[in-house]
Order: sequence, then structure tokens, then C-alpha cells
Amino acid sequence: MLQKIIFLFFLPLLIVTNVNAQKTKTKSAELSSANLNLEKKLDSIFSSLNKTNPGIAVTVLQNGKVIAKKAYGMASLEHQVPFTHQSRVRLTYSGTREFMCVGLAIMESEGLLRFNDKVRQYFPKLPAWSDDVTIQDLLNHSSGFADEWATMLLMQADMNNRVDKEQLLTFLYNQPKPEVKPGQGYMYSNSDFALLRFIMEKASGKSLPDYLQQRLFKPLAMKATLTNDRLQEIIPGLAENYNEYGPPSRQVGVKTSPGGNYRIITSADDLEKWSRALENPNSMVAKAFVLLKQNARPIPVLSPEIHYVFGHEWQKKGNVDLVKHGGVNHDFYMTRIPSLKLSIIGLGNSWGNMVKAESVASYFLPKDENKLRGPSPKLSSNPVAVDRATLSRYTGRYFEEKRNTHSSHLPNISFYDIKHSGDSLQFYEVSGQYFTLVPVGKDMFKDPDGVIIQFMQPHPDSMKFTVFIPDGTEIAFSRKNNIQTPPKEILQQYTGEYYSPHLDFYCRIVFDEQVGLVLRRATIADKKLIPNGKDRFLFEMEGAGGLFVEAVFTRNNVGEVTGIDMQHIRMMHHRFDKVK
Repeated sequence: MLQKIIFLFFLPLLIVTNVNAQKTKTKSAELSSANLNLEKKLDSIFSSLNKTNPGIAVTVLQNGKVIAKKAYGMASLEHQVPFTHQSRVRLTYSGTREFMCVGLAIMESEGLLRFNDKVRQYFPKLPAWSDDVTIQDLLNHSSGFADEWATMLLMQADMNNRVDKEQLLTFLYNQPKPEVKPGQGYMYSNSDFALLRFIMEKASGKSLPDYLQQRLFKPLAMKATLTNDRLQEIIPGLAENYNEYGPPSRQVGVKTSPGGNYRIITSADDLEKWSRALENPNSMVAKAFVLLKQNARPIPVLSPEIHYVFGHEWQKKGNVDLVKHGGVNHDFYMTRIPSLKLSIIGLGNSWGNMVKAESVASYFLPKDENKLRGPSPKLSSNPVAVDRATLSRYTGRYFEEKRNTHSSHLPNISFYDIKHSGDSLQFYEVSGQYFTLVPVGKDMFKDPDGVIIQFMQPHPDSMKFTVFIPDGTEIAFSRKNNIQTPPKEILQQYTGEYYSPHLDFYCRIVFDEQVGLVLRRATIADKKLIPNGKDRFLFEMEGAGGLFVEAVFTRNNVGEVTGIDMQHIRMMHHRFDKVK
């Protein structure tokens, strides 16, 4: 009887325990199945990566726990070293700023500096116009200081040329006026972060690498992570980056200047620790971002995305917020979905692989949030016949329409020539290289890579085309009509010698019977000036990957040429005066 009473007493407990055990077993099975499906998703995205491709390490965490972890491809193609979660990668410049900015916020919390400190307090030789510029203005890219690379390329042949600390400071000390109104305007400037670095080192009495190591990476046990100034230093386990285009090849040439010397080397395993610190409201990392966000101004030209200079971009997919970590060039190494307490780490040694890792987020989003935009008309699988008269309608020079960029409110200067020869339509780049467009529908063509281009004529006097990128991006170009080359007697009015007081640098404009106007500098190959309207010309800036400058010749009240105002997306104005 006693045994029966004991059994009856414990029977509910046994039933509950058995039921809970069954629920736990079922939940565990569901979780295992979900994890398995996620790993299959990763395999489907990266299955093409093998011993002939750069690699990537992907980790997915939820509530701080790893739910998927796989690596693909190679850390070294030359030595056939597989990519792993311990492989170290040198992050690109703007992609490393969240680490530097967290270090700055830690200094603020320690009382070593204040975000509202005046920058001239640290560097009194800076120009008087910068009296009110603060550390917070540097963080917001609203200081007005000229961008070192974008401006110095006017006298240097390559962005990879070395710029030393004293050279940069002299460049800033001599700046005659601000690029934008201090504290109010916006222009992306690497000089801002060079000054931030100098200020951090003055305030702490330590080099930036030493400070970040002692106060940030070591406490987080990020043993593979460091700030790497010395590019010639041999870093154990470093997976060098590879170029994206053509057969994989090692990237050569790295910007060496104070505005770029805060490079972070890290691994996917260390980014796991960084992710957990971000999710923990009591961690110094999470507290640092609370401080950073208090007075941070999102990059104003990137709306509707909310992208902070310190490397966090908030995107909304329907009702779901995504936070992407990385640089303004969208080289994101981590994507978080805060509502799901989910982090997706994708660290690789090629930009394309890291972009693919971002797509893993789609696995967790509602299906209708994953639809890509694109042209709606049906496309023919075979070339469509187009008569020569129709082809001639499409010809002309097309400029990219204003598109939001991280650099400034100015539109990027990007243009192409469309020409036709016989029965084919050709797409010309500025270099003179071209490819043939294949007609696949009414007003629709595709390039050799399958990218779709659609022409449209909104008005009898206008023409435009839209490029449909596979990721859903649409880029519009409009034809600029009536661009004519001025007659020889007008072109000769622009010739002569010009001087930049800011750079203490001379250039010369000469006329060539075969080429037209040519910009000549002692340290750079000659550049052809391309007519772009009355007194306006374009030239491609050396070593900047297709960045164009607009050179506007100015005249006095009697029509004499007095100088050149030069402008592009990271150079609001730069003056060359004509030497008499």
C-alpha cells in the first residue's frame, strides 16, 4: 500500500517530467532540423568556393549561441591554405572605424577627453576658421577639413602614395577655407579620422595600436585582433585580400597615410566575441555605442538607410530592422537582426564573398521581403533584330543621375558613350574600351555579363537608360545633349599656368591640335580635358578608380580667364589661380 501511495504521489511529477522531457526532445529536434537547414542554405550560397577561390568564414549566432558555423574557399591560393574561422583578415579603412570609435568613447568615459573638446585645443596651428570645430564634428564629418586623398590626388599620381603625419598636418594648417560650414555641413573626409587618431594618442599618451590593445581587445580576449600600422610586418595566419574582377589575384597597393592607418586585423572567431559584447548592455562596447549615438548625426545623403560614420548602417526590410557593420563601401563583415537577437558574421578575403554572406539574413526574413526589383518586360532568350534608325536614337553621352552616396550632396560624375556601328550598339567607357550590347526586347539590351539595360524616351528631346543590377539596384543615366567642343580660338583662352595656394602646386593647360585641351602637371601623366558645357571640362583623377573632377574656368568682368575651380564628390571647391 505504501508503495502504491508513494507511486500515486509522484505520478503527477513523473507525468510532468516525462512531458517536459518530451517537449525538450521535440524542441531540440526542431532546433537541430532548423540548424541543418541553415547550414544547407550556407552551402547553397558558397558551394562554388573551392581550392581556386578566395574564402570566407561564416558564423550565425542567436542569443549569443552559435547555431551555424562553416568556412569555405582558401586563405591563400598560392600556398593552398584553406580559409578557417581563425584566418586573419585586414579590414578596409572605413570598415574598421567602429573599433576606433569605441576606443574614443572609452577615453571619453575615462575623462581623457570630451566629445565637445575643440580640435584647435590639441593642434593650435589649424586655421582660424576651424576655431569652433569639435571632436564630435570630426565624428560627424562636419568639420570642413579637406579630404587628404581626394585633394592631394591633384598633385600625386596614385592614392597609394605615402602621406606622413607632418605632411598631412601642413596640408590642414594651410587650408584657406572650409569645404563645408563647420558643425552644419557634411562631407566625408579621411582627414577627420586622421585628426581623431592624433587627438586620441595625445589624450592617452599611447599609440592607437597600444591603447586599443590594452583597453579593448585584450579585455574582450580578442587575441587575433590588432591595429596594424606596419604593412611590411609579417602577420601569422593573415589571409591577404584578393581582387574581385577577372581571375583571382592578390590586391596590391595599400593607402598609407594617417587617414588610413587605423587598419584592424581580426578573425571570425574574434568577431564572435565582438558580437556578444554588442548584445550585452552591460559590456563596455555596448555602453560605448550609447555614448557615440547621443550626438551622432547619420550620414545625411544616404537616406532612407541610417548610416553612422562609426560603421553601423540601419536598414529596414518591411518591419524588420537590420544593422550592418562595416564601411561606407558596403564591405560589411557582420549583419545583426536585433529583434531576433541574431548575428551573422561573414569575414572573407574578397569583397564579393562578404557581400554573399549578407544574403544569409534573407533566410530569417519574411519571404516577401526578399523579392528583388528588376525590369518587368519579358526578355527574349535570343537576340532581337533592331534596325539602324532605331539604334541611332540611343546614341550619345549619358551621365549618371544624382544618386545618394556617402561622400557628399554632390552627384558622382559618371558617364558613358553609346555609339552604333552597322547593326550593333556599343557601350564605351572613358578609357575607350567598349562592349557590344545585345538586344533582348523592346528598348532592352544586355551586356556580356547579363546585366539588363533599358532605354526610355520621356520627352522627344531627351533619352535615358536604366541599368538593372542583379541585387535589385537600379542606376539611371540621362543623355546630355548639345555638348560641343569649343572652337580653337576659345580653347586657347584657357591655356597658361595655374597655381594652388593650398597645395603650393602648379599646373599648366596646353592646347594640342590632335587632342584638344590638356592638363599638364610635373608629377602626373597628361590628362585630356573633356568638354562639358560653357567654360566647363571634365578630367579623370589619377589613381582613384574612375573619379572625375569638373574643372570650371572663371572669368573677370571683361571676359578674361582668371582661374579654375575644381570640384568632385569629396572636394567641394579647390582654387587654381591663373598666373599672369
